Amino acid sequence: MNRPALLVPLLVSIALLASSCNEPSGRPTLLLDRGWEFRWVSEGKWRPASVPGCVHTDLLAAGIIGDPFFGTNESGLQWIENVDWEYRTVFDAPPEFLARERVEIEFEGLDTYADVYLNGVLVLRADNMFREWRVPCKRILRERGNELRVYFHSPVAAVEPAWDALGCELPGGPRVLTRKAAYHYGWDWAPRFVTSGIWRPVRLRAWNAARIADFRIVQKSLGEKTAELAAVFEVEASAPGKAFLSVRRDGRIVASVFAILAPGTNVATVDFTIPEPRLWWPNGLGASELYDVSGEIRSGDLILDVAEKRIGLRTVELVRERDEAGESFYFRVNGVPVFMKGANFVPMDSFIPRVTDDHYESLVAAAAGAGMNMLRVWGGGVYESELFYDLCDEYGILVWQDFMFACAMYPGDEAFLANVREEAAGVVRRLRNHPCLALWCGNNEIDEGWHRWGWQRQYGYSAADSARIWEDYVRLFHELLPGVVAELDPETAYWPSSPRHGRGDPRSLTEGDSHYWGVWHDGEPFEAFLEKVPQFMSEFGFQSFPSMATIEGFAPPEARRIDSPEMLAHQKHPRGNEIIDRYLKMYYREPRDFESFVYVSQLLQAEGMKTAIEAHRRAKPRCMGSLFWQLDDCWPAASWSSIDYEGEPKALLYFAADAFSEALVSPVIENDTVRVYVVSDRQEAFDARLSLRLLDFRGNVVWESSRRLNIRENSSRPVFADGLSRVLAGENPRRVVLSAELFGAEGVVSRNLLYFAPPRELDLPKTQFVWTGIEPAGRSGTGVMIVSFQSDVLVKNVCLSAPG
Repeated sequence: MNRPALLVPLLVSIALLASSCNEPSGRPTLLLDRGWEFRWVSEGKWRPASVPGCVHTDLLAAGIIGDPFFGTNESGLQWIENVDWEYRTVFDAPPEFLARERVEIEFEGLDTYADVYLNGVLVLRADNMFREWRVPCKRILRERGNELRVYFHSPVAAVEPAWDALGCELPGGPRVLTRKAAYHYGWDWAPRFVTSGIWRPVRLRAWNAARIADFRIVQKSLGEKTAELAAVFEVEASAPGKAFLSVRRDGRIVASVFAILAPGTNVATVDFTIPEPRLWWPNGLGASELYDVSGEIRSGDLILDVAEKRIGLRTVELVRERDEAGESFYFRVNGVPVFMKGANFVPMDSFIPRVTDDHYESLVAAAAGAGMNMLRVWGGGVYESELFYDLCDEYGILVWQDFMFACAMYPGDEAFLANVREEAAGVVRRLRNHPCLALWCGNNEIDEGWHRWGWQRQYGYSAADSARIWEDYVRLFHELLPGVVAELDPETAYWPSSPRHGRGDPRSLTEGDSHYWGVWHDGEPFEAFLEKVPQFMSEFGFQSFPSMATIEGFAPPEARRIDSPEMLAHQKHPRGNEIIDRYLKMYYREPRDFESFVYVSQLLQAEGMKTAIEAHRRAKPRCMGSLFWQLDDCWPAASWSSIDYEGEPKALLYFAADAFSEALVSPVIENDTVRVYVVSDRQEAFDARLSLRLLDFRGNVVWESSRRLNIRENSSRPVFADGLSRVLAGENPRRVVLSAELFGAEGVVSRNLLYFAPPRELDLPKTQFVWTGIEPAGRSGTGVMIVSFQSDVLVKNVCLSAPG
């Protein structure tokens, strides 16, 4: 058993007893990203490959398959998941690597069942897409011509024996036996592309005497004057020795200790302080301040290893208290209750390795620009790249992090649980220092599925079957995962399953978080959102089609109609088009052509989500979260996204930006009464002026009213109420609109419109746009332009687009 390090507060360092090499960078690293080839094992021919990458994209690059996303190509590519694939490369090991005591190959991600051979020696059998793997290899390594081969077994065939041996089927099918991204097997917004490949980087690392296996910053206390912190080093030593552990902040050493290390794993803690701490705040509430902190281990003047972190100083609490409605569910950040505004995040591509840094940057920036302060990383995808969480840190976007389990029941045998334990421990260690991390959630919709989706009847379970399957659920989501979080990240809350109760349970509106799908799945009108307001809405949504530019990328001209095979292949919900059409007829007139249908589908989605988001915000503080489904897409298709696969914002993103504004004016009709609410997330009260005008569609003012208000901090309250008939003042409800504007010291803070009839009933006058100018804005070459136009009548929901 390894002993913890003995910490001695000396100001001098003593050299490690083990030999070392004068490498100033500590641990030399060689990225193995070149010279890769792949083959279909049965075929035998080697072709160039990309690492990181996957079989599908390598086949596409080789010209063997067509674009998987184009037309109906998906159905013809299912053979890829059923065969074995092999990758190989040859590399030289630099002399400075071979001179080190330890040399290891590190795989950040292998997808999924992979046998790894180095110079013909089997060094690893991997079976989990979500784990990182580290393999000692010095005894096998040679200076020149090292062959690294990775043999990928078909993820479908690999589980067949275990599936046959289960005794009874599990909801979710054979995929539940494989620790792999669930959406790869298809979803109601995703195609089926069951990938294989080296999906994250591979590196060769070497070290002498000791390395930093893990480095964590623990926030012990946070006050106005001082933040008390501890740097926790986990050091792997190859032999007994002595070392000097130091902490640097912004490049300057702020604390050090002398440590005596035993062979194996040692844990050492270095306390330090940050005076006058600058807090990390979510988007919209203040700056997202970050500090660069590094830990290093030295032997004399020799740096053996360095680990770096960017940290934020803040407190995040999940508050669950009994209240008059039931039980609260909200987040308190730095002592302040914060209404969470955001969306659910899914992987940005079916083939994740081709997502670039720019893709991540643009998506997180778009979320922040739309006023979001939380993204939920959904449990059927992947634990995202480090860059994603770094960007959330920088933009002030809190992350609700699901573990990767969704809409299925999972086995409970010891081998499966041991694999999951390693997976969970690895991801918790990796993410726990990000200030954006707000919550660990065990799974997506499994508790609801078991209790409300009729699985027991569907699969014909006996009482004994049901008891065993539920017992496995409890072991995984109520024992193993919370145990890992409690051990490795006790500062972050754990939530077993989202939602707490299914939508058929009345408690879904009074306890915990809620997924409300009465709108969409159950065909309820958008107005149901006004009544179905829970404590925290973590999922709700409505589909639309992507932009025409995106559709043109996968559907040839003759296929651009709703019922073409190509368009149907890109609608994964079995009733999706039917549901959109039904709601469209409920609220809009029949579009005249396909392009109009695409446009109106986006308006329909946006209006529905606006109705819901504003209802959630008006109900503050009883309701304290609104996360719509979904932010993004993994391929070009009809879906619930607000930004399509090609990065084109839908109408929903613009509507959400208004509905998520820091201060919101929100008019609504409640029981024949027109009420105007003002919702503020600001942490200070402010003086404002509310301007109300009833306008006809030709811009004539029927009546207007203005009043001075003092808007309380972090609040929602009605500031105007009058009977519907008095507000209409005898006007035809199909020909007028109520304009509500909130003015602060900086000008217009929020503006909103209330129509008195659905769009299909509005008597909208015809118009002719008058363009008054298209001018470049700012410096030449910025690509920014100012577009000006005018109309003498109301033009509802104008969409501007510019090719390219």
